[in-house]
Amino acid sequence: MFFRKRFSYLLIVLAGTGCMFHGNTPVAEAPEAFSVGNADNPVKNLAEYPWWEDVGSAELNELVVEALANNKKAAMAIKNIDTAQSALDTVRLGWLPIVSLMAGRVKTDGAVQMPNLPVSLSSTGGFAAFLPMWVANIVQLPNQTKEAQKKVEATASEYLALRTSIAAQVVSAYAVLLASIEEEGVLGGLKDNLTVRLATARAMTDRGLDTEVSFNNLDSDMQKLDGQIATNKSNKIAAKNALLVLVGRQISTFTPREKFSTLNLDHIAPGNTPTSVLATRPDVVAARAKIEAADYGVSATASLFAPMPTFMSANARVAANNNGVDGTANANMQAGLALWVLDPRFLGKISTQNKQYDASIINYLDVVDNAMKEVDDALAGFEANQTKLIKEERSLANASRNLGTANAMFKNGLLSNTQYLEGSARFDSARMSMLQTKVQTIIALSKLYQSMGGGATYGEKNYSLKDQTIVGKDRETTEN
Repeated sequence: MFFRKRFSYLLIVLAGTGCMFHGNTPVAEAPEAFSVGNADNPVKNLAEYPWWEDVGSAELNELVVEALANNKKAAMAIKNIDTAQSALDTVRLGWLPIVSLMAGRVKTDGAVQMPNLPVSLSSTGGFAAFLPMWVANIVQLPNQTKEAQKKVEATASEYLALRTSIAAQVVSAYAVLLASIEEEGVLGGLKDNLTVRLATARAMTDRGLDTEVSFNNLDSDMQKLDGQIATNKSNKIAAKNALLVLVGRQISTFTPREKFSTLNLDHIAPGNTPTSVLATRPDVVAARAKIEAADYGVSATASLFAPMPTFMSANARVAANNNGVDGTANANMQAGLALWVLDPRFLGKISTQNKQYDASIINYLDVVDNAMKEVDDALAGFEANQTKLIKEERSLANASRNLGTANAMFKNGLLSNTQYLEGSARFDSARMSMLQTKVQTIIALSKLYQSMGGGATYGEKNYSLKDQTIVGKDRETTEN
């Protein structure tokens, strides 16, 4: 249970304590373990871990670094942090006095009292005044400062969450692009194979050596193959465009240096527990910071009932001509007072802030629930794709052995050309299936690390994540 602050803040202020007691941020209970057993696997420092380097592509590593540096959404997120920081700086300026400068010239037959000027002016003359004034709610400003600090933390955490998404999308787009290029070659070979078989079937049908059914079946296979080729071309273009946009480049041609076969998929899922995942997952950190911001927001609103001390000083120099006699005078004035405003509308504002606080708690619990669901789903998906990939590789090995046997039999006249081409087509189909499973496994790996917050702070100089909080590294952004 966590302390719910309501109008107790008002009572504290009215009692003159000059401080606020904030509720404890709720800590959602995480499950003891995930559905897919990963407890025996090595635990990793997920936020700092550059998991994409395990895929084994130097080009991919370069693309991820480029994306994290140049992605336009990331740049927008950094500007959002700067905006939140500016709002914090603005609140801090509330501790400084307001300064007014007054100057003018008066011509009159009598004495004139200018507003805020401590001396009367008579006849003709000029004046200059320096009017500093300090007005501050000394109970409200600390809470407003803390609220603004927590909003900076929330915005920075959202930026880190975006970094995990960008890295995962780059890896997925790169894998799809490489797979599409390799599949293009396989599909081309299948088309050549099927073209020969179609011509043979047509010739045999025309000679009455085969039925029209055989030709029609092959023709249907050709139509499906043409559809696959068109889809693969579309996937290739989409993956290329997605990759270029992610790394901050204009849409153009892009030819990868790597081959799909070089990508490493010999991975095991991190052995981190649900609790450790929640400790550094950026969106959970952001949701927690939003609760704390709303918490201080309630206190800041309740502080409207606190009296506001006001101090003012006026320093004036007057040059006047009174009945033909020139003269100058200096005048100083200091004043202090405490203003206490009891506006019934403050109660409505407090009620509104309390509802926002309630909503932030619900949002936090929802983010935690979704985080656990995403990780659990991603672990299961990654395990399923790895298992499927092993089976597909075994199937491809069988198809390869069968093709070798068919080739030997064809060379020795024990198989017809059509029979050999059918065996070759089965091998190419097995290759296609394996390629598609392999790319899905890489995508599943990307989803897994994204769901765990992998790489959120890798290479990031300003922030680190720990215990559901964000901490500044090289610069101070969230605390005085």
